[in-house]
Amino acid sequence: MKTYLKTVIMAVSVLFLASCATQIVETPSRVTPATVKLSTFKKVVLVDAELAPNYAGQGANEKAAKKINEHLQMKLSGIFSDLEVVSVEESKAKSYTQYSNNEVLVIKPYIKQIKFIGGAARFWAGAMAGSSVVIMDTAFLDGASKNQLSNPGFERSAGAYTDAFGIASNRMLEDVAYDVVNYVNSNM
Repeated sequence: MKTYLKTVIMAVSVLFLASCATQIVETPSRVTPATVKLSTFKKVVLVDAELAPNYAGQGANEKAAKKINEHLQMKLSGIFSDLEVVSVEESKAKSYTQYSNNEVLVIKPYIKQIKFIGGAARFWAGAMAGSSVVIMDTAFLDGASKNQLSNPGFERSAGAYTDAFGIASNRMLEDVAYDVVNYVNSNM
């Protein structure tokens, strides 16, 4: 009977630990300096973060992308006083050909992979809900020529066991936005 109980406890433990694994399948792009100083641009357009098709349409991921957008808008508006924010759909319809090169900077975040575990899921499932992760590339484009100046990638995660009530998962979203802001500051 003791052996049976030990076997059951061992099996449950293995299942518990295996169930909280988050599979990271993407890698962020390499962070390289922008080919042009970002401070040379007169107008800056921030496009809302776009989710990769595999992650779009999922409520928690959509909310997480919206939160990243809020953090980016708040922080970048402190750097660029004339920051214009547009949706992904609006950005596809806009043209900046009336401007000269190095006049319009377009910032386009693209979330390659995301798994966001919010506070409610974390409360009910605990560590078994898994880790949270976000991998986001951010394209910096010259709006007139559409030349890519850089495309740095950033990755942040929140551990399954260390994320009580989803606090670390929410902080992860803020941190990935700060990574973009820090990149902008270092390329001014």
